[in-house]
Amino acid sequence: MKRFIFLLAGFVFFSSSAWANHSNYLNFNQGQSFIFMENGVEFSVFQDGQFDFFMPNFGPNFSAGFSNSNVNFSFNTGYNYSPYVQYDSFGAIIQIQNTPIFYDNYGRVNQIGNVPIFYNNFGFVNRVGGLSIFYRNNIFWNQQGFINHFNRGYVWRPWHRFYAIPANQFCLLSPNPYRQFYTPVRHIYYRPYRNNVRNFNRVGNDVRQRGNRSNQDYAQTPRTRTERNIRSTVERRNREISITRNTRIASSDRTSTTRNLSTRNNSRTVSDANTRTNRSATPRTNRNEDVASNDSRRNATATTSQRSTGNNRSVRSNTQQTQRATQSTSGSNEVSRQDTSSSTSVRMAQNSSRQSVANSRSNASRNEAKVERKTSQNRSSSASRTRSSRR
Repeated sequence: MKRFIFLLAGFVFFSSSAWANHSNYLNFNQGQSFIFMENGVEFSVFQDGQFDFFMPNFGPNFSAGFSNSNVNFSFNTGYNYSPYVQYDSFGAIIQIQNTPIFYDNYGRVNQIGNVPIFYNNFGFVNRVGGLSIFYRNNIFWNQQGFINHFNRGYVWRPWHRFYAIPANQFCLLSPNPYRQFYTPVRHIYYRPYRNNVRNFNRVGNDVRQRGNRSNQDYAQTPRTRTERNIRSTVERRNREISITRNTRIASSDRTSTTRNLSTRNNSRTVSDANTRTNRSATPRTNRNEDVASNDSRRNATATTSQRSTGNNRSVRSNTQQTQRATQSTSGSNEVSRQDTSSSTSVRMAQNSSRQSVANSRSNASRNEAKVERKTSQNRSSSASRTRSSRR
């Protein structure tokens, strides 16, 4: 029974893995390209934004197989698809028959027909239509979804391993946004072009523009009823593509602006919260130091106040003694003068601490000397009077 369970589990596991590989969109032999069909053309989009294509109805015949590795079947491998292709002034393919191709500012393809293509912050494709691609350390890890209803899964073909990226001299990628202010002109395709040549100029990392003409060489006029039907269908399809593309770009711009605003608001709230926490959560050592400094300041102020009160008391006692001495010896005029002098000395002592104390002490010593002099004079006068009376 256990063997049967293990065998059943192994069968389910291998069958699911085989189905997952069958539904994979990646071609691992060529730098992990994403292969899908759009409007009768098979595209192979690489991770960096370059692409290759093959036209089954107008390409080479593969009945003989791929015995030779240098076979030319796609655009980048060397097959001539110029009679069905429109180029812009940078040499980029902007239309294959009536399938438009769009680029971003750096030369990466961002839409093929109705299939949009998105990139992550590292410049790798992370979404093709409805297919989401996930990476780990910039290496393909997993995928989810499907491109569209016409491309629900990857179907392997023998020529898929021969898709190639463009040569270095035909690389359209640039670190500079050279297509930022460029709008190509697309014309309706009715029949193959004659003597169509790809004009391309590249110097280092810069893609140079060859003239600013509107590609009037690709302008064709319908001749038959079938071509007029092609014109009506292509115009209707191009209007739908332009509407969906403009709405998608507008929605992406709105989401980017909302994200930027949310990040700014979050940064502001985080900074405010950090400042609040820094203000409220001060270290205990700093608090203790602040408390100690405040206590020392309070003690210092208390000592100074005590000293000032003691000095004021001493000044008051000295002034009272001097007042008593002067009242006993001198008359009312001298007493009033001493009162005024003592009151002024008291006011001076209250305003300034040290100078008032020194002045009051000096005044007290002077008053005592005056009192002693007057008392000595009085004694001498009284002694002289007693002597005269005795005589």
